[in-house]
Amino acid sequence: MLEALEASALAGFLRGSFVVYPLVNALHILAIGALVTTAVLMDLRVLGLGRRIDTETVIGLLRPIAITALAVAVLSGLALFSVQPVDYWDNSAFRLKLLLLALALANGLAFTSFRAHRRPDRIGPRAMAVVSIALWISVAVSGRFIGFLA
Repeated sequence: MLEALEASALAGFLRGSFVVYPLVNALHILAIGALVTTAVLMDLRVLGLGRRIDTETVIGLLRPIAITALAVAVLSGLALFSVQPVDYWDNSAFRLKLLLLALALANGLAFTSFRAHRRPDRIGPRAMAVVSIALWISVAVSGRFIGFLA
């Protein structure tokens, strides 16, 4: 299956383009930056930073940006993955990034499902916010190690 992905037209186009592959790579990095930034800002608000702005307002403004950034990061990441899927899959940093991403998304889904941001005075939502910050930063850092653990 990974070999078929690597043989796809998209993968061939990206491998053959001097311009498009670096642009997709840059888009991926920018999307991750936007996602991590918005997630951390929402988490910091839950932890009590910026009390002059209502938590609902902060979440309402930043969540759509985070979701859009996540979609762009996933799509650009899939495009980048298609270029060398076998090599990426064999890379321990890549697999760690995917695991951390899954954990961060599960934490975010739980946070949203339980509407935890509406109870920032409780320990559960605060713990989820701290875990979220740690996970999103870890996703970004593990992604940087992919190129060094080939």
